[in-house]
Amino acid sequence: MKSIILSNFHPVTVGQLFDQEKLNQYTKFLYYHFQNSPGLGTVESSDQVKDEKVSFDFISDQVDKYSVSSENISSRQIIIFEEVKDFIEKIMEVTSPMEYHFPDGFEVKEGKSSGPKIEVRMEWFKNKMGFVFDQFYSKNNSKPENLIHVTCSGYSSPSVAQEAVIERNWSSVQVTHSYHMGCYGAFPAIRTASSLIAASLNNGRVDVVHTELLSAHLNLTEFSPANTMICSLFADGFIGYSLYEEQSFMNDDAVLEKKGLRILASHELLIPDSLEDMSWDLGEYNFLMTLSKRVPVFIRKNIKSFLTTLCEKGDVDLEKQKSQMYFAIHPGGPKIIDYVVSEIGIADDQARWSYEVLRNHGNMSSATIPYILKNIIDDSSIKAGTKVIAMAFGPGLTATSLLLEKI
Repeated sequence: MKSIILSNFHPVTVGQLFDQEKLNQYTKFLYYHFQNSPGLGTVESSDQVKDEKVSFDFISDQVDKYSVSSENISSRQIIIFEEVKDFIEKIMEVTSPMEYHFPDGFEVKEGKSSGPKIEVRMEWFKNKMGFVFDQFYSKNNSKPENLIHVTCSGYSSPSVAQEAVIERNWSSVQVTHSYHMGCYGAFPAIRTASSLIAASLNNGRVDVVHTELLSAHLNLTEFSPANTMICSLFADGFIGYSLYEEQSFMNDDAVLEKKGLRILASHELLIPDSLEDMSWDLGEYNFLMTLSKRVPVFIRKNIKSFLTTLCEKGDVDLEKQKSQMYFAIHPGGPKIIDYVVSEIGIADDQARWSYEVLRNHGNMSSATIPYILKNIIDDSSIKAGTKVIAMAFGPGLTATSLLLEKI
């Protein structure tokens, strides 16, 4: 069996990172507008009398109560707000809530209470995502044997990955699309890439590029606890990386730093009786998320046995070795990391890059785990030979994981 290395991680910044407190404040402004526009407002609260105007103080209290605070997320990349950057950064704090600056396309017109329809949002995706491939291949302009495009936030055919290959005249590069898997999307992409290398006669490199434009799916008109949490948690995230057969990796002169993660084992489980507890579906205006309160319960109930099985596949005793391992836990929310750390009995420091990536970037869906893995690779205090467990949860409810070793 071929030994596979994950390396060459390059995050891409398409727009600036916004301060979380300012983003939450901007959400209050937009909620206030939409709730007080005739025919648009929908308040999920028995405290409000029908047709009564919703006060800014009430909206502010609700957003503060249900949004992810700046203690857990300090900044996020939200591309669709780039056009109102100056308002958010400089003007909003001295402006009345009755005044608004909207991103282009988000102005709610008469009879259209949910903002731009799905085709408009997909057009944003197509127009902006080619930049991600340009930036990734500015770091490594040699062509791979295979390219896998991962996203759960935008689609087009031909895809932006195919356009990237065509623009570079890479007619022999095979493009594979790994779509709509949500937060655990990196794992099936990595499995696919590993299989492509295993089948390759040339041990050719496989590149994986994630383009998660989650801000294209914000619903700024629905004033509810669930939507407030979603609007304050998710962020745009873009990253590319490569998989190599290990000897080819070591012999590749283009790879100056021989650092990365060796794949030892993988494991995935569709948790019974949880099919309706997490979903990511197509809607008329945007993609629609559901996340039930039972998800943390499922995770806490299953995580220990799940990771024990993963480690057994790699001849590792989780209980004996866990104190020497590091953990890349997908931060579905701030509490998810806490639950996993508590259930498997490790120190917070062993999952520090999960907390840090959430704090500095938010939940970037499938792009989040690659960000965490990059930081683990770059962390000089984590020595070669250290075992790393990466895990994520997604629609299904699916739990998926990798056992890795730092090289």
